[in-house]
Amino acid sequence: MKSQLQDLYRRTGLTKESCFYASRRIGKHDTLSLWSLTTLAFCLIIVSLITQVYSDNGFVIEFERFIDISITSMSVFALVISVLIQKSDFSLRSEKYRNQAMEISGLRISFRHLIDNEPSNGVTHEELYTNKSQKYDDILNRNLVHEQIDYLITNSKGIELKYYKTKLFITEYLGYWAIIIITISLLSWVCVGTYSAS
Repeated sequence: MKSQLQDLYRRTGLTKESCFYASRRIGKHDTLSLWSLTTLAFCLIIVSLITQVYSDNGFVIEFERFIDISITSMSVFALVISVLIQKSDFSLRSEKYRNQAMEISGLRISFRHLIDNEPSNGVTHEELYTNKSQKYDDILNRNLVHEQIDYLITNSKGIELKYYKTKLFITEYLGYWAIIIITISLLSWVCVGTYSAS
């Protein structure tokens, strides 16, 4: 029964680390989605103002159609990201994962010292295992379940860890960075082009 308690302690440790990582991962989504939306909104305002204030500028006249399409595209992306932020509720989910990890951490502390020693109050290792595994199940059933990528990243090392982190970046964060970089590039192009043609 001691080995079952040790296995429970190991499993709770894996889940705790995965939940902490899930909290950080969702927190990054929250930050990047807000940065994307802010960048889009800022660039949309500046580009719109430039096209209105410098409507007789040679650059603005030459690329008017492209700039108008860009403004429309930025508006659509801003709308999509704002809906995504609203529906996903990243900050609340991140906090839930963090609270779950803290709760599991508290559970681990409550029985770590009893694995090698005899439990007090006449409780056997079997009863202790049953009690603690039930509490562990209750915590998992009450909360969100972390994703597979969180487990893989927290339990990998070396080249495997680099692979999973790269996969995570490409599948979850690359879109935000692409929007930010493209939007800033468009703003820079319009500003430099308008200034050069003045």
